[in-house]
Amino acid sequence: MNETNYQYQVRMIGHQMQQLANKKLEVYHITHEQGHVLDYLVTHLEKNITQKKLEQVFNRKGSSISSIVTNLEKKGFVERKTDLNDERRKIIRPLPKGLEVVQNFKQFFKQLEKDMTIDFSEDEKELLTALLNRIGRNLGVKN
Repeated sequence: MNETNYQYQVRMIGHQMQQLANKKLEVYHITHEQGHVLDYLVTHLEKNITQKKLEQVFNRKGSSISSIVTNLEKKGFVERKTDLNDERRKIIRPLPKGLEVVQNFKQFFKQLEKDMTIDFSEDEKELLTALLNRIGRNLGVKN
């Protein structure tokens, strides 16, 4: 049996997905990661999402999330508001421009998900999900 380099395969798939997403999102002047953060904020609009929460959800350092949020804020997609219950906390909320952009690119991400598994049976999709989750657990990824 040939030696398989899973790291390389996963990295190349991730890179290709990021390239496709960045190309689609460049019209909005945002990156793939900024798009995911913005989508999360829109999807969880009713919750008071803080930078700390984004760090946990995206498994990123505070400085990385801060940079993403600052860039989205400069472009008018989000705003930071002081939490009325705790003045030390800043709530990050999407602005109307952010809501509109997410509606526009959400279909692209749905189609990308479909394209990735276009010739997979339902059983293969379930197996892929299980295997990816297992790899994540083996590496300490929290779902």
